[in-house]
Amino acid sequence: MAEHIGLLDINEMLKVGEATKQNAFHILKSISFHLNSRNEYLLQEVILRAIEQREVFEEYSGMINDFARKIGLFPYLNPEELNLADKIAYEFHKPDGIGQDNIVFHRAQARVYFEILEGKNVILSAPTSFGKSLIIDAIIATRRFSNIVIVLPTIALIDETRKRLSKFRENFKIITHSTQDIAESNIFVLTQERVMEIIKDVNIDFFVIDEFYKIQPTPSDQERSIILNQAFYKLLKKGGQFYLLGPNIENINTAVFPDNVEISFIKTDYKTVITEKINVKIESTDEEALLNLCISLTEPTLIYCASPRSANKVASLLFNSGAFEKNALNDAAVDWLQEEYHEAWYLPLALKFGIGIHHGKIPRSISQYAVKAFNDGRLRFLVCTSTLIEGVNTKAKNVIIYDNKVARDKFDFFTFNNICGRSGRMFQHFIGRVFMFHQPPVEELPLVDFPLFSQPEDVPETLLMQMDNEDLSERSKERIKDLNENGILSLSTIKANSNIDPQSQINLAIHIKNNARMLYPDMRWNKFPTAQQLKITCTLIWDFLVDSVRMGNVSSGAQLSFKLNRLRAVKDIKNLIEIEIGNATEPEKVNDAIENTLEFVRFWAQYNYPKYLMAVNRIQQEIFSQYKVTPGDYSFFATEIECLFTNSLFVALDEYGIPLQTSDRIKAALDTTGNLDRLLFSVKNLNLERLKISSFERGILEDVKTQV
Repeated sequence: MAEHIGLLDINEMLKVGEATKQNAFHILKSISFHLNSRNEYLLQEVILRAIEQREVFEEYSGMINDFARKIGLFPYLNPEELNLADKIAYEFHKPDGIGQDNIVFHRAQARVYFEILEGKNVILSAPTSFGKSLIIDAIIATRRFSNIVIVLPTIALIDETRKRLSKFRENFKIITHSTQDIAESNIFVLTQERVMEIIKDVNIDFFVIDEFYKIQPTPSDQERSIILNQAFYKLLKKGGQFYLLGPNIENINTAVFPDNVEISFIKTDYKTVITEKINVKIESTDEEALLNLCISLTEPTLIYCASPRSANKVASLLFNSGAFEKNALNDAAVDWLQEEYHEAWYLPLALKFGIGIHHGKIPRSISQYAVKAFNDGRLRFLVCTSTLIEGVNTKAKNVIIYDNKVARDKFDFFTFNNICGRSGRMFQHFIGRVFMFHQPPVEELPLVDFPLFSQPEDVPETLLMQMDNEDLSERSKERIKDLNENGILSLSTIKANSNIDPQSQINLAIHIKNNARMLYPDMRWNKFPTAQQLKITCTLIWDFLVDSVRMGNVSSGAQLSFKLNRLRAVKDIKNLIEIEIGNATEPEKVNDAIENTLEFVRFWAQYNYPKYLMAVNRIQQEIFSQYKVTPGDYSFFATEIECLFTNSLFVALDEYGIPLQTSDRIKAALDTTGNLDRLLFSVKNLNLERLKISSFERGILEDVKTQV
């Protein structure tokens, strides 16, 4: 046997399972020889593989501990097996604060933690498995900050984060909605849109932005990027310390930051799990290769698809294959979903066989159930789109990248890495596997710019209009000079409609002013509009504020008006689905009709229409007030549409995991007279035995009761 085995050879031996108790000492001796290798990434992978196979090296656990300490993997050490020097190092990597006794950082985490404690603004680029959120928890536990804001890209992440932070409820109030009262010490867990709404009059001393790379606009997601920039600007102006985190960023444009904002950019490839990439051999069709691969996998597996349509096709392929046994663990959910939505919906049909579906058309509470069922082991597969890739943690051992697109656009190397990062999980799967149906995109080194500071020529005016004059460059001031001095619409109204293009607002104001006499009878409504009044506002929204030929399966103001009228006439999602299905009988067409209905409800009724309607409302109120006539007031109807004509607070409960149907069913037992705090208190004190609800609903409520 050679004196020392090369590091690459050791890695391969461990990878293919050639380490045995007979050659264990020689392998460890060779690893020890390479401990000062310049290839730290390879050394770290080798040691992680050795840790995963501890049973092979059980006679030499002391050496394994030495290796783990050498590369800073303190969370994987057993403190009872450490010598004095190692125990001192181990204790040094434990954070201070209440409830942190069982937490220990790895080396790279400790660096970030201590830099934040030193008062530095930290921007971190680290792999998905790094444990970036653990640092947030440790900072909260120090109690050196009173008002903390955590900005997240999706509502799904709000729910996950709120549940994780519930352990701090004795010292902090966790706020996710504007209807909650603000306490002395608060943790605000918000999307960027809610930041703009909630933190206006609150002193913020520390804030976090997750997935901060989204601050750089892209053609496919410019609107949300602008709002994130606005949120970052508002938080920054409050003078709080910040921690921005995201994966796979090569560098940031630090030169554009204001002189009074000092930052520490930390880029690390430090990993706590290994990602193995495997090319799938396709001998006939992608579908056949996927099915054969899924049959061979027994561990929890995410299957990434480009779109809801693709995800549904994949799920249908699996549950119709006959290759998977039925899973009775989800029967209660299946029965409820088929009763409340439709018996032919792909989601409950898939759940019967231990297959979940997660994409943007599915109601939030149901998506949460799918993730929880997957993490609890009740689902073997979770077929998903990018809605799950943006930070939601799962217990996936494997990720199958079936499509190489997000919607219609091929994903870049950055997104590819983000998807790959969903495989493996610290302490659960040391090695995650990624099965690829396509060649990965060309490797690139992304540089993230902060347009609110750099203010390039193509920065949207929507962002510039929200900034103070002293923070604008001379070129930016010149660009928005005409908008500020438009003479039609006040700056306060334009700013209130923060996510609407300023020139589009002005154009709409000009149109209303020029046609005031004709439009006023159809725009002075309040509470509920007539069909004609609704059509007028929808037409104005579409013609002036919607920058798209087709959006959310709607292609005109008249069509938007028609669908909204149908929604308020029916008010029941199940009946709405039946109308949409009509005479269709083919399974795919029936499922499309179901999800087209759900998409309209979520995309238009619960988000975009209320947003646009309130923009029109502010504009018409300003214009008609100039004529000394009573303007309309659309706020009541906007709220009614957003909550689907149920209690407005039930939308918030949907985000907590309680479906709207359930909230409506038990409304007599809930306190709906006040704000969300009082409603949550009544949920926490529900006597579930007295409620006439299904076992599925009872299980959901039991889970939520422990989290509020």
